[in-house]
Amino acid sequence: MLSIVKGPYLQWPTPNSMTIMWETSEPAASQADILAAERIHSGYQGNYKKPEQVLASVCSEGLATIHQLTVTNLEPGTTYFYTIHSEGTGGEQVQAGPHPFKTAMPPGAPFSFSVTSETGGYSGFDRTDGAINTRIFEQMQRYRPDFTLFVGDIVNDGTNYEDWGTYFFDPGKEFLHRTPFYSCLGNHENNASWYYDFFAFAPPKNYYSFDYGDAHFICLDSTKFIKRDSYPLSQGEISPGHAQYDFLVHDLQTASAKWKVVFFHYPPYVSGGYQVEELRQLCPILEQYGVDIVFNSHTIVYERSHPLRAGNVDFDDGIVYIVAGGAGAMPEWLLPKREWHTSQSLAVPHFVQVVVTADNLEVRAIDEEGRLFDAMRIRKGANGRRIFL
Repeated sequence: MLSIVKGPYLQWPTPNSMTIMWETSEPAASQADILAAERIHSGYQGNYKKPEQVLASVCSEGLATIHQLTVTNLEPGTTYFYTIHSEGTGGEQVQAGPHPFKTAMPPGAPFSFSVTSETGGYSGFDRTDGAINTRIFEQMQRYRPDFTLFVGDIVNDGTNYEDWGTYFFDPGKEFLHRTPFYSCLGNHENNASWYYDFFAFAPPKNYYSFDYGDAHFICLDSTKFIKRDSYPLSQGEISPGHAQYDFLVHDLQTASAKWKVVFFHYPPYVSGGYQVEELRQLCPILEQYGVDIVFNSHTIVYERSHPLRAGNVDFDDGIVYIVAGGAGAMPEWLLPKREWHTSQSLAVPHFVQVVVTADNLEVRAIDEEGRLFDAMRIRKGANGRRIFL
């Protein structure tokens, strides 16, 4: 019988478009319908009633098991609903929805996003049969982020097809119906073809960039900079002439957004096991072009650095490095005492919520039970100078 085995889930939001993906058990033709979000008011509360008016439809050109449809000509920062339909070769049909989504916010508009990782990387140590993953997704949904960054290791072994459902798409199903997401490659993904099949990131997919509101985001593939056979050292990839390095430099040179966020898996700074100091070779580039915050993972803890520049604490012009090894906790991976660069560190399952406005970037670390355990704010004036609060 034809069935939906993954999704639907949302990819690559822009102010005027959204990509919708899902996987079916057998090859099928597919269609996505976009419905108007009709708002009704009751007292002081505004709610959406079940949408019925179809604004647009997009259909596949052939049969597939992994479906990817992009709807265009939408309005910025606007809530819509969508339904999906698939029809197999024997005429059997499946559908899902309606589910809500919101197009990307334009420059000048506030927005929020969440950050977590290790939904699969922690699996070898997890004795809760995946309950931590489910709780993290549930907590993130409570905060209703506009999108989410996953900083690698979302599966245990990326070459194993079943892992993508077990550790990511199944526990995150309800959250991913309505929240677009981005991800970078971790070592557990093993650069598997499923990563490239399931996600609709900009080519080459293992590194890319995008704009959202007043922020510019850059995803890097640290597993290309630090290859498995030489870990934790590089083999000269962190240098001019290498495609990803040159991409980073050019992208930062041309980025005009007020806020700049970079995320990749291996952490250059963490007072715990699996710190990859070789990646500090990237720091002068990030500093030169005004990156504000860097998200990493790999060490399954939470850690926030002091603002850092040129290998020192710098509260005038430093970059904050946050290890968000969220869907798991390994206290034994922390060093006996904090390093000089550490501002806050705690080994608990968690996610990070970030709120971005024109002048402020607020970071909140929240555990699997919904408790706030760390917070930071960066204020930036018209001259671009950071004030850390």
